[in-house]
Amino acid sequence: MKVATWRGGTHFTLDETPDPVPGPGHALVAVHAAGLCGTDVHATQGLFPWSPPMVLGHEYTGVVRDVGRGVSRRLVGRPVGCEPSYGCGKCGECKDGRISQCARCTRVGGFAELVALPASSLHPLPRGLDPVTAALTEPTACCLSGLEMYRMPRGASVLVIGGGIMGLLTMVLARRRGARRLWLSDPIEERRAMARRLGAAVVIDPTRESLKERVMALTRGRGADVVCEAVGKPSLVAEALTLVRPTGVVQLVGVNPKGSTLALDLWDVHFREVRIHGAFGRGTAYRRALRLMPTLGVERLATARFPLDRIEEAFAHATAGRGVKTMITPQQT
Repeated sequence: MKVATWRGGTHFTLDETPDPVPGPGHALVAVHAAGLCGTDVHATQGLFPWSPPMVLGHEYTGVVRDVGRGVSRRLVGRPVGCEPSYGCGKCGECKDGRISQCARCTRVGGFAELVALPASSLHPLPRGLDPVTAALTEPTACCLSGLEMYRMPRGASVLVIGGGIMGLLTMVLARRRGARRLWLSDPIEERRAMARRLGAAVVIDPTRESLKERVMALTRGRGADVVCEAVGKPSLVAEALTLVRPTGVVQLVGVNPKGSTLALDLWDVHFREVRIHGAFGRGTAYRRALRLMPTLGVERLATARFPLDRIEEAFAHATAGRGVKTMITPQQT
């Protein structure tokens, strides 16, 4: 099979490797679509703690080609969504469903023609859900897991900073969880337009107007009920803290580079009783997210597709901030 191996920086090689063989309890999947995540981009920029060589890609779907011992052959031929990692199953994190935090977590990269995964990591796609849109399930699960960490205030105002895939999905899911007023800030017009189509009542270009002044005007000087920072920049996290109302929630959706620090007015956090929620990974939300996918109206978020042998071009496209979600399609040339 062909596999795209990250060699460091923005360099990838397209390698021929033996087809994986599904062991007991595992299945072999032909990858149909694999989303290129901001985390993948950050890794190539030295902003995420992964080291080459490795196969990236953790948002993917495919079709089951074969199964190992103990797995029903009825699964063969089924289109499935894939949870791309699995834990040791024994540690406290695994028992709590926090597989992403398992110290012995195994990650199976999807920028390849074939992958072998535990059958428990595979989920048949709902009827009518196309595999490209279904590849958005993993980031959707991450956003859903983060939103499930706190109760959404009834009729909440939610400000999302950053209109990339995570920001847009967070906005859509916030509405599902009871938010009434959705606002999104992003300097790229294409993303602001997408936010409008997905239900944002107000979109803001922070390069042309003061985000704080606009939010305070919208909230009569109090701040938004929930502010979701979906870029992963400490300066924007600091700004988010100034935009949330007393007793409100600041949710960290974007992944800040490891070692990032934040100058924080602790008196302000105490006095205003602000809550800060971190969220990493999909938790136990993948199946719930997959059930929601046919109803979210997010098909248009997959804005570009590249075959496996054009992966460097795909990374350049995503790094430039073009479109929303860039997809790799390993079965196509």
